[in-house]
Amino acid sequence: MKSLSDEIFNLIEDCDLKPTKVAGMAGISGTTLSDLKESDTIGFISMLKIAQVCKGSDYHDVMKKWCRVLFTTESLKHAFEYAAVKRDVDLLGELLCKTKNDEYLDLYRSVYGLIYSFMRGKIPFLDLYNELKSVRTSKDKSLSIIVNIYNCYMLYYKKDFLGILTRAKKIEKEIQKLGNGRRSFFKQCYTYRLSEVMMPVHLHFSNFEAARRFAEILIHSNISYKALSDGYYGLGMSYLLSNKSLCLKYLERSYQAMSKIERTDLIAETKTNFELAKLYFDVREGMSIPEMKSFLMNMTLRDEADFIKYFGFISKNSLVSIYEGISYFFSKKNFLFAYLIADDLARFGVDGEQVEALKSIKLIDKVEISFEKEVISCFNHWDRIGIGRVS
Repeated sequence: MKSLSDEIFNLIEDCDLKPTKVAGMAGISGTTLSDLKESDTIGFISMLKIAQVCKGSDYHDVMKKWCRVLFTTESLKHAFEYAAVKRDVDLLGELLCKTKNDEYLDLYRSVYGLIYSFMRGKIPFLDLYNELKSVRTSKDKSLSIIVNIYNCYMLYYKKDFLGILTRAKKIEKEIQKLGNGRRSFFKQCYTYRLSEVMMPVHLHFSNFEAARRFAEILIHSNISYKALSDGYYGLGMSYLLSNKSLCLKYLERSYQAMSKIERTDLIAETKTNFELAKLYFDVREGMSIPEMKSFLMNMTLRDEADFIKYFGFISKNSLVSIYEGISYFFSKKNFLFAYLIADDLARFGVDGEQVEALKSIKLIDKVEISFEKEVISCFNHWDRIGIGRVS
């Protein structure tokens, strides 16, 4: 098997590039490549950027090869997270197998082994956090953070959105403490992971500016088409109450991005979200509500999906059912759809001031976010230097 140094320099040569040119395009010093030749080691982000300079949007194929020849404890820790955040189950499995006798990686193997089992469907989602919590990660700040983020995932599944907000501020601070040094890669990945759950939570509470910030982080990360799709979904839904054009534009982009992955269920659901948003605006403009059965088939939550519940309430065409809908969505702390259905009160002659009073109810007045939308830069270097499109 070739060394990491051989793999990298052979690729640079195959691409008809000079090492100095690659270093400049990757934004790393020339000594980084000199040190690579001597020690066969390189920082993980530097390696990731070199792969993008050489292969553009197809960098992941190269990264898989390079991750397999890593041998230092530090680089393998990064490789675990890279494989997990890219959702490459096979690569993560290979790395776990490769390191089974490395006692220095026992904690990381325990945590990422559980994540691997979950990704393969061997551990139910609701059991994952309890399994992770049983691993003694207190001495490793990076692992403690990822366990806490998975706690937020579990709370989201249980719809404990307030519980997530309570924990998220502490997690944000812990992520910031990772700094921009050797743990910068973990900082960027964990910011992405936290944004995945915080974007829909803030949508739920109608904290639209916060939802947009986390959506922009997902989009700017350019980790995958799914990340793009989720980000555009968040942007689109954040404009549902205020801007039809932007709402539908971003939801269509969400569908287009998701269409490029190999998950027919996710593609169908994203398309249905787009169609339901269009239906919402059509109904507001006088169109009658069609049968919902065809939409239900593609929704994970079936008849519990927000749009399905919304159309169920307004289809009864009575003031009582509208108030029932408002009460239902507020009881779920779903402020977005509570505001949405409150707008339907006007059709029954309810005073506009009363409608606005209902829509002014907020759980959180101000949200402070410490992350800039450009915080995740290591996965989109190829895009910023103008090489290809997302893989």
